[in-house]
Amino acid sequence: MGKKKSGNTTVVAVEAVGRATTEIPVEISTRFLEHFSEQLYSSPQKAFEELISNGWDAGADYVEIRIPADLSAADATMAVLDNGSSMDEQGLRDLWHIAFSPKRDRPEQHGRRVVGKFGIGKLATYVLASRLTYICKAADGIIRRVTMDYGQVDRTAAADKLISELTLDLYEVRESELETAIGSVAYGPDLLKIIAEGVQLDPGAAVADDDFGAPASILKRQSRGTWTLVILSGLKPTGRELKVGVLRRMLEAALPLSSEMVIRINGEALNSTKLAAGVAREWSIGPDLKLDELNLDNADESDDVAAATTSTQADSTVKVISGLSPHPYIDLPGIGRVTGRIRLYDEKISGGKAEDRGVSNGFFVNVLGRVVNQSDPSFGAENLSHAAWARFRMTVRADGLNPYLNTNREQFREQRALHIFRAFLRKAFNIARSAYDSDSNAEMPDGGDVLVRSLGVVSLAPLRSAVSEALRTQPPIPGLFDETGISDREQKREDWRKNTADHIQNALGKVKYERSDDDSFVRFRIQDSTIVVNRDHPFVAEHTRTKAEKELVRTIAMVNLLTDVYALESGIDPAKVESMRDYRDQLMRFRALQRRQSGTHIAKLLLGTQHKSGASKELETVVADALRYLGFSVKELAKPGQPEGIASAYAFSAPQQPEPTDEEPEPPLYKFTYDAKSSKHLTAKTGNISLDGVQEHRKRYGAQYALVVAPGFEEGALTVRCEQVGVTPMRAADLGKLLEYTVTYGAISLDVLEAMFKLRDPKAVTAWVEALEGKLKSKRKLTIDVFLKALEHLRGKVPDALQASLVSYTCRSQLGVPTVRDEDVIRLVRGLQILIPDLVGLDDNERIIVNASAERVAAAVEKQLDNLHAEVDADAVLGDA
Repeated sequence: MGKKKSGNTTVVAVEAVGRATTEIPVEISTRFLEHFSEQLYSSPQKAFEELISNGWDAGADYVEIRIPADLSAADATMAVLDNGSSMDEQGLRDLWHIAFSPKRDRPEQHGRRVVGKFGIGKLATYVLASRLTYICKAADGIIRRVTMDYGQVDRTAAADKLISELTLDLYEVRESELETAIGSVAYGPDLLKIIAEGVQLDPGAAVADDDFGAPASILKRQSRGTWTLVILSGLKPTGRELKVGVLRRMLEAALPLSSEMVIRINGEALNSTKLAAGVAREWSIGPDLKLDELNLDNADESDDVAAATTSTQADSTVKVISGLSPHPYIDLPGIGRVTGRIRLYDEKISGGKAEDRGVSNGFFVNVLGRVVNQSDPSFGAENLSHAAWARFRMTVRADGLNPYLNTNREQFREQRALHIFRAFLRKAFNIARSAYDSDSNAEMPDGGDVLVRSLGVVSLAPLRSAVSEALRTQPPIPGLFDETGISDREQKREDWRKNTADHIQNALGKVKYERSDDDSFVRFRIQDSTIVVNRDHPFVAEHTRTKAEKELVRTIAMVNLLTDVYALESGIDPAKVESMRDYRDQLMRFRALQRRQSGTHIAKLLLGTQHKSGASKELETVVADALRYLGFSVKELAKPGQPEGIASAYAFSAPQQPEPTDEEPEPPLYKFTYDAKSSKHLTAKTGNISLDGVQEHRKRYGAQYALVVAPGFEEGALTVRCEQVGVTPMRAADLGKLLEYTVTYGAISLDVLEAMFKLRDPKAVTAWVEALEGKLKSKRKLTIDVFLKALEHLRGKVPDALQASLVSYTCRSQLGVPTVRDEDVIRLVRGLQILIPDLVGLDDNERIIVNASAERVAAAVEKQLDNLHAEVDADAVLGDA
């Protein structure tokens, strides 16, 4: 028995086998078929799923699916064989009684809750094939065949006409006819062998799958040796588009009932979906969630439900109960017991390779052994765009939703019970999200970096995931990760995931200051899990003068980096994150420009801003900082009708101290007003400086002196006028030299500097400053070289925080400098602190903090001084231009 043509399709032998015994009447319309199969089923794979569900309802524990690799052939067929209780004559009549199902009155059969209830599931095959054939061996031992030719329906009636005269012939088939008949379909010999062996499940083939919590049902099938073979032939375009791989993934995810019913496709058993990613946290649906109530929001209900429910009811708090027997569960009003698991993975399971495996994140709602929301993993919930959502997976068995399912078993009728169920899903996700955000078990390491330990508990899950993703692909934005030293990215990714899987604190080791080859503020170095702060960044250079400031900047750097990573992991577009990083960097650089606290940078800015006519505010700030480093107490004013500020000199060791008054119980040695005048030219003209105003300010604030700092001063009239009003004109370059002297020779006594404020000629001020260097050099008791030798001598013998008395004693007793006193050491350290604040400084108790070896401190001093002179020369040339 071979094949024959019927119309434009090839009829396979299986559709002609047997002898007719009776007829089965069918009433159906093409409009119903088209609407049901094409509109209610989202894909050919979804339509195919109906055939497997019928085997489940029949009590099958084994289903064999056979699909050829080439579905484009004219005689291509698809077959589904199961060992369920099958159908006798009455069963086949019930099968083709459209929109009627005997299962509706028997919701449990063979020890299982049945899936089908509408009597129309088999019609889903209309979208796949032109003909649908059932060959059944029932409990009475008779083999029967019936074939539905959908083409006959199409040819017989218009789209909107009900066909009531359609009949299907019912055939009885002898076993001797099976070999020829089934041999005409794809994989026919394999199917014949399985039938000959009794369509039996291999012992031990079923693997328990408890993802959905409910225990396996106990199969109670009375008959054995029964089977049903369903064959699709005359494949339609939609059927020919079916992909075996896609079908496999869909069935693995949609039919977790495979733990009780082994499904094989072309001889290979399906496995319930499992993710390779590590599980960070897991909860059973039950008392483990510590859930007593759900808060309902009227806005989440449909208009119909809201209209049928009072606002008091809709906004009420719904009480729920949980228990452990016979398995963990939560009982939801209107639904009953729900079971399952919630898992939070330690990396993303959505997108990329996860999609290729056919698995994803979200809610997997199982109703009667079948996932009903594959096309909507959020189950209608909104606003779940969160980093935790990409790592979240909830498998929930909720058979109580079955009454609310529509005919396609993919959508629900809106009822209050469904609203409660959505609230439950939302609450479950929020529990997982809170765990992800808090990372309560991710304590920082006990050893290692003090800063990392001091921060205590912080969520490092985003960092772990972002690094893993960056190694898998590429860093999402430049400047965030440092990948130096990594030769094998895939191996490093595997090591990273392994090292941080059980102890997420391993994701972050230390926070260090290092020089960088770019202009970034902070980077995460993947090789050694270190946050690296760029010490050459202007903000770092200007805000790490003391140990406390260093700790603060390191904390800021850590917060910035982890926040950027969190933003990326939360789904914010990388381009937007990069834009925010650039904006933040600009703010930090501007702040560094405003508040320069490194002597070399201040000296540079004194020259760099003095010739910028639009940078007067910057020059004012720089002058204030310079005066502070010289030891003055500065109060900035810079308001209309006021000077830029007032500087006071407190020198308690000066020969003559002013007498206290009621207005000033602790009077300064002297004070002066100061103003800064930028100019695009090398000199400031007399007409551009309001010397009368400067004089008035000095008198108003009771200052002894008045200082004006400018690039240079016009000769002649300006000097005469400064003498008349008592103003000291000072070039910005001279103020920078005083800073350089402080660095080289130590802090300059303020009583010595007072002599400068009595000068009225800018040339005289320059001469005084130049002469000062010789005096400081001749009187210097402690040089940088001697200080560094003392540090070298003390290395390894004392803590990093040194008392000035210990250093001075070492200089006197070990280095042959008998005149060094404690105040000399402090004076020198204050100068070094201006030059290299990240290496040397004083804490609040005037203890000396040294963060490097003596050799490194010496090299840094030399480099900074060289850079200062190079920058000064370059700026001077630029000013001349």
